[in-house]
Amino acid sequence: MRQRILVGLLAIPVILVPVWLGGVWIALLLAAVAIAGALEFYRLIELGGFHPNRLLGLLWLAPLVLNGWRPQLFPLSLLLAAGMIVTLVDALFRKEKPISSWMATAMPALYLGVMVGQSVALRMLPDGLWWLLFAFLVTWGNDTFAYFSGVTFGRRRLWPRISPKKTWEGTIIGWLGAAAVGAGVVAITPLSLTHSVWFGMGLGLCCGVLALLGDLSISILKRQVGVKDSGRFFPGHGGMLDRMDSPLFVLPFVYQMVLLWARVAS
Repeated sequence: MRQRILVGLLAIPVILVPVWLGGVWIALLLAAVAIAGALEFYRLIELGGFHPNRLLGLLWLAPLVLNGWRPQLFPLSLLLAAGMIVTLVDALFRKEKPISSWMATAMPALYLGVMVGQSVALRMLPDGLWWLLFAFLVTWGNDTFAYFSGVTFGRRRLWPRISPKKTWEGTIIGWLGAAAVGAGVVAITPLSLTHSVWFGMGLGLCCGVLALLGDLSISILKRQVGVKDSGRFFPGHGGMLDRMDSPLFVLPFVYQMVLLWARVAS
């Protein structure tokens, strides 16, 4: 427990300073996070018997993340098309299971690159700092309410084949907690100038559902290859993927909803 607390305290300034500064600093931070997560992802895939091209995947992932910072410099459509072609050409030279190698190289780069890239883009919005805070607090609220209510009231297993400890009771209370946190964040931040508490509540509820899917997306990978944690990046906390699984779905969703609301409102 002491190790977990110490690691958490050391990580706070490393994360908060770039988040506050925004711009290139948040882009570099999240690019580093995505690369660390991708290395764990590739290791897990290799444990499953696949043979990705790690270097090629990382070289594709980095500009996908930086698209959220400078979309004119790193155009997403070009990056997607070029990356698919280059990874395909690489797979053509594989003698065994080339299609598996292609997918194993492309999947982590696409998954983490696109999702984390939209997380960077969220911070670049005019109220990006507050929306980033919203997304993280809602995710934290969902996880916290789900954990403690699941331990206390949990009876019915949600998806025992993938995540044996999750229960329906904990999951539903977690979603309600995420909705409450979403409403609270909007109410006490400058977001209240442009959005209602009801908007924050509805968005928070949706984020709770997506946080669960993000968690399960990494759980299914770990379950298939037979490991408990994705890595040891954070001593006492597990790997980078263990920490970023839920926000991976929440942050891009918040970004897309903010853009959609701006279009509707205008």
